[in-house]
Amino acid sequence: MVTFIEVKLDDKLLNKEGHKEQLVVYVRYVRHRFNFSSTHPWSSRQIFAHQPNRWFVRCAILSENRILVYQFDRAGAQTTRTYDIHAGPEHFVRIILLLCTDKDDRHLGLDDTLRWEMDDNGRKERGFMRTLALDRAKELVLLNVNPIAHHRHIRGSGTTLWGAYDPDTMVEYLVKESWISEDRIPEWMILQRAAEHGVKGVCRMAWYEECLLSVDAIRCEETTDLFFNRIQFRIVMERYGKEIEKFTSVLQVLEALRDAIAAHMCLQKIGILHRDISDKTILLGKTGAPVGWRGVLIDLTKNLQWYDRTFSPLNCVSSSLLQGSHFFRSCGILESLTESNEGKLAPAHDYLDDLESFFFVLCYL
Repeated sequence: MVTFIEVKLDDKLLNKEGHKEQLVVYVRYVRHRFNFSSTHPWSSRQIFAHQPNRWFVRCAILSENRILVYQFDRAGAQTTRTYDIHAGPEHFVRIILLLCTDKDDRHLGLDDTLRWEMDDNGRKERGFMRTLALDRAKELVLLNVNPIAHHRHIRGSGTTLWGAYDPDTMVEYLVKESWISEDRIPEWMILQRAAEHGVKGVCRMAWYEECLLSVDAIRCEETTDLFFNRIQFRIVMERYGKEIEKFTSVLQVLEALRDAIAAHMCLQKIGILHRDISDKTILLGKTGAPVGWRGVLIDLTKNLQWYDRTFSPLNCVSSSLLQGSHFFRSCGILESLTESNEGKLAPAHDYLDDLESFFFVLCYL
């Protein structure tokens, strides 16, 4: 699906905010055109979820006299002014053509570094990812045409995890694609710092691509001051075991937690605080992994701050308390989110909050 056009009467085009909310529904929940069976419980599909290599969606509202174009991307939504389709028919035709056709997938909002092979029924059979590995072009083969995990919200990080392998060496990798605010420290710098200090139990990076696309490159230049710019990066990491909740013995889960906590302590010593400990950010180590690698911390993007002796963690009052999993938050952090504390200064998130999260993970398991 490339785009969609909502048709309304001309006198209904005045409520732009109402239309935007309706289009968000379409962007996130678009009816699957190929299965309307009442026995199929998932007859609705999300565009960004159904097309995990989607960068942005452009769509339109059309009436008998006017057209209004919207763009949804990782920074939110923007809209054009309304155009009179009768006063400027050439402009109207140009808009329709730009929405529906273009010279390549990239201009339609699709990541052109991913390509697919189709079976006889037109379904994805194999996937390939073109990447730049240490200044050398390489094409990885996806282990599955569907991602391991995919962030389903429109605005935000849009984090997607792929399993892939190198056909030349048969080495498997975990590939992470995510959008971050341009003023934040990218995860690849954190992983690089951890590796330089020899920290065990933190996922190791094979290579990274610093900027695949930025939101300001796909929006109008006049609107750059109206949104927080986000930049997409890609990290190719070593592949480890499953999430910690898939443990097979008590010994295995205790060793994994021990090594993950030790890794967290080592990160703390070099000025890195994770701030998003949960059952999804701790992986089991590879089969036969040595001590220190039987539990591995991942996802050092959203809730991590980097500080040194001149930058106190007490200044890291969490401006992103609503990110991450509330289920494993410390009691102090959750208390600050209650109505009784509304308007008060939120507490600094320190290593003790993360240790409490480790305890809650253990209780959950």
